[in-house]
Amino acid sequence: MAKIDKLPGLEVISGFKGSVDFYEYMGIAVARKWPRSPGHNRAPAVQAQWAAFTQANQLWASLSIAVKAAYNQMAVSTNLTGKDIFVKSYISKHSLDILGW
Repeated sequence: MAKIDKLPGLEVISGFKGSVDFYEYMGIAVARKWPRSPGHNRAPAVQAQWAAFTQANQLWASLSIAVKAAYNQMAVSTNLTGKDIFVKSYISKHSLDILGW
C-alpha cells in the first residue's frame, strides 16, 4: 500500500483497472497492487472456519433488532461493526469447541 496525495479521477482509475487499486483508508488516499484471488487452495485452518463463518452470518440475520442494537453499541468506539463483533465471538468460540476447550 502506498499513500498518495489524492485519489485520481475516474479516467485514471479506470485505466489502471486490473493492475492498481485506488481507495481511501481511514481518510487517507492510497494505492496498492490489484488484489488477486489466492486460487482454490486454502489452508486447512481457513477451510475449517468456513462452516462456522456461514453459520454465524445466518445467525446474525435471525437475531432480534434489540440484540443487534446491543452489538452495534459495543462497536461504537471501535473500527468494527456489531456484526463483526458477533461473528468474531462466534468463530472464536467455535474454534475453542473444535479444540475441545
